[in-house]
Amino acid sequence: MLTVVLIWSYVLITTYLIGYGFLMSLVNMPGMKGVKHGRSRGDKKRYDFRYRESFIVTGIVVLTVYAQIVSLFTGVGIGANIGVILICLLIAVYYRQELLSDVYCMLHVLRAKGNIFIYLFVFLLMAYGASHGIMHYDSDLYHAQAIRWIEEYGIVPGLGNLHVRLAYNSSAFAISALFSMSFLGGQSYHVMSGFFALLLAWQCIDIKNVLRRGHFVISDFSRLAAIYYLFTIFDEMVAPASDYFLSTLVFYIITHLLDMYVKHEKSYVPYILLALVGVYAITIKLSAAPMVLLTIIPLSKLLRDRTKEKMAALWIAVGMALVIVLPFLIRNVIISGWILYPVTFLNFFGFAWKIPEGIAAFDAKEIKTFGRGYSDVAAFGDAPFSQWVPHWFSTITGLNKIMLILAIISVFLYIGYLIYFLMAALGRKNEKIRNFGKGKVFELSSRSMMATADFLTIGGTLIGCLIFWFLSAPLIRYGVVYVWLTPVVIMGRLFIVINNRIGKDLREMILKIAVGLFAFWMFFKCVNLVIEDGSRFNPQYLLRQQDYGHYETKEFKLGDETFYYPAEGDRIGYDPFPGATNDVSENVKLIGNTIREGFISTQGGS
Repeated sequence: MLTVVLIWSYVLITTYLIGYGFLMSLVNMPGMKGVKHGRSRGDKKRYDFRYRESFIVTGIVVLTVYAQIVSLFTGVGIGANIGVILICLLIAVYYRQELLSDVYCMLHVLRAKGNIFIYLFVFLLMAYGASHGIMHYDSDLYHAQAIRWIEEYGIVPGLGNLHVRLAYNSSAFAISALFSMSFLGGQSYHVMSGFFALLLAWQCIDIKNVLRRGHFVISDFSRLAAIYYLFTIFDEMVAPASDYFLSTLVFYIITHLLDMYVKHEKSYVPYILLALVGVYAITIKLSAAPMVLLTIIPLSKLLRDRTKEKMAALWIAVGMALVIVLPFLIRNVIISGWILYPVTFLNFFGFAWKIPEGIAAFDAKEIKTFGRGYSDVAAFGDAPFSQWVPHWFSTITGLNKIMLILAIISVFLYIGYLIYFLMAALGRKNEKIRNFGKGKVFELSSRSMMATADFLTIGGTLIGCLIFWFLSAPLIRYGVVYVWLTPVVIMGRLFIVINNRIGKDLREMILKIAVGLFAFWMFFKCVNLVIEDGSRFNPQYLLRQQDYGHYETKEFKLGDETFYYPAEGDRIGYDPFPGATNDVSENVKLIGNTIREGFISTQGGS
């Protein structure tokens, strides 16, 4: 736990400074200044970030891109961290007055409301959870090795030929390698999935404002779902699995976006930045591809009443999106020969190290089959829709099944919202249609709501993610964030509509009952957490983080290089290195004389 606290403190300082320096530079660029309300349109004022965690999240994105770029040339270790520290020192010196003022104001606000103790408690609690737990099966299968390859070599051509799972490139592994501290000689720490969970937990603290404000807002519902998710991964976030990175980040993005609408954020700058975080999410896991739909929101704001400044902001945003995506795509091509492995229809390259198309296609089918609840690809890889859907649905249990059913209902509810919106839009010149439901169906001016068009964009993005997940690899672990967020956002809006129309006394009673039930549920979950953790408690984890698994291994040779594989099963862990799941000496060879030159498959061309 102590090591987690120390590394997280380092991560907080560096990401905050990097994020602060980047955003302060950004808002001084053409088109990125906000228009101060109450003044003329031409009177510009630098945008003031009201959400301080924006600096940390921005810093994470920037440092992930930095780690990926470094990995294209060398290992991501002490040299990369020295670079980060030097940049942070430059930012700290250049913005010293602004930073001191910002930190002072932030601490003053936290102390004034007594929140500083809550934030500190959550920090320590999450650090304890990230210090030990259940190591994800895939982390010892390939996550640990993928991170170590980045630490040691940065990138190696055709690495996926050694083990196809190593071709599953994720920016989560790059940021994990940057902050693993393996160069200190102790162990490779895997704290970043827990750090993403910490940021989400801090964001969820604001749910306590429900009773103070006296009414619900739509972001309360996404926070409630996020809290439940954090409880489910508390004993698992010790593992650097990309699933945890993605889910916590998507929860954060949607909740933050809803918060901005609740607080009537008018500037297009934060919407651009949040959409870019959505693009970043895609580089963590390709299942988040529909998150790109969130770019519709800032695009609509920029293309409405177009000005020279807005067009400048648009092109800056496009440039930043490319900077986020390009290092990820380059790593894909170098590791596997494919731009989006294991997607084979995007066949643009013919590099010698390219994973054969047949292997990639089979791998894609295996992922899909496994996601549908089958393990035998030969028997069920081409199972018809009518066969696999009932089987898949039967494998989902408990609350996840209930939320999945609610998500399906929410899709139809969303269609109802969409029909209403289209009728309102098409009926602007027809008084009967224009007045349909006026003052009866949707309240668009309430501070607990948002404009219908923006809600439809957010709801449509979530439904798009849900459908994309379902049609690709619908394992509940991969898409739990979409299964939960879709109904809580769509039905949450309906609840607020109804709640706003009932009597004040009934509304207050519902609020008190909801708060009471939430308090009881939190107490129950916390007690459960303590009981479950008791069986895993080990005093040594109060100092050091639980290491990756260790397994008995055998050896094989590729050229003069020695490789290791497990004596039983397919998990190799972090040590020894380099590792594979089995002896692949008959299927793979070195391109040259050393590992750095890469691997090539001997199983046929692409």
